[in-house]
Amino acid sequence: MEFKRKHFFVGLILIFVVVIIVTIFGDNNKKRTVVRLKGVSVVEPIKDFNINNKSVFIWADPVLYISDKEGNILKKVQLDGEDVEAFFVDNSAYLYEKDLGKVQVYSEMGEPLSTIKITGEIFNISYENANVVFHIKDEGKEKLMTLENGTTLSEIYETGNEILTHDIKAKDDYSVAELVTHANGYTSVVYRVDGDSKYKKELAHEIVMFLNNAKGSTLFLTDQKIYRLIDDEKIYEEDVPNISDIFVDGRKTYILHSGVISEYNYKLQAEDKHIIAANVNHMTSVSGSIYVYGPSDIGGEIGTSGEFYTRLGYSLDKMQINGLTIGALRNGELNFYKVTNTNLLQDKENALDTNYIER
Repeated sequence: MEFKRKHFFVGLILIFVVVIIVTIFGDNNKKRTVVRLKGVSVVEPIKDFNINNKSVFIWADPVLYISDKEGNILKKVQLDGEDVEAFFVDNSAYLYEKDLGKVQVYSEMGEPLSTIKITGEIFNISYENANVVFHIKDEGKEKLMTLENGTTLSEIYETGNEILTHDIKAKDDYSVAELVTHANGYTSVVYRVDGDSKYKKELAHEIVMFLNNAKGSTLFLTDQKIYRLIDDEKIYEEDVPNISDIFVDGRKTYILHSGVISEYNYKLQAEDKHIIAANVNHMTSVSGSIYVYGPSDIGGEIGTSGEFYTRLGYSLDKMQINGLTIGALRNGELNFYKVTNTNLLQDKENALDTNYIER
């Protein structure tokens, strides 16, 4: 009996030690920090950039540079056009030569892919549900067109009003928001096409800023509220003040507003809130976790025990987070950072402070 008792207590001690070790090292693995890498060295002032899966596009009009994620230049592409605008879509660069009326498409490694002829003027190019969508203005009309076979544009939608935002899945499955002006002010109109079914919602004196075309419904955000349109008779809505950004993850919707991230369910009922201890105005998803960023601050792993914040120390013109790589553009100069586990950190001099308190 005594022998068994000793074994029992020894076993308890071993379990206790193992739990402590797992807790210590487990927490350490979850702790994140931001490490400064290096800047990009090019002759021209940098106007824009985009972090891709394998590379980084760096737009220094009229030159497109391709670098790795540490800032080493891999390739240079220069066009002959005098008026060129760059759009970055689905790991490809779309260089719009306005004076020549064409778009040159390049892969993320700088290889030419195709040339697209344009009638009218491109307002924007976006990537939506595996579609490359061109928003074009032509002769007083605004059009939404999808890219087919890499070279041909196929019209989805046309209107004489201003298109505010859209979410295109297919020719018979999309949502579009228009702005209609009249003597009494303005009205936003949301259209949803779902096969043979068509629905419409008018919103007086509200501006639609975001659309998400889900199965059987359309989620949209205005400067005052969030809505979910089911059909002409059924709609959910909720007031949301001081909106900065929105992120949709399946049936859950996250809204950043007034320094708080609110989580809403399908019926737009608030279920959870996270107070953000930083000056931020954007959200993104990194490996399934919510990250936030703003003019100079970054926050990661929001709502978890590993939540952290970092201040870069200056106001930026653009910040982008892709995976664990961070790009920061300021005054024509581009610098790179990465998010890493503290236990993997080797060069502590390049680590930024992740323990500051927002004041």
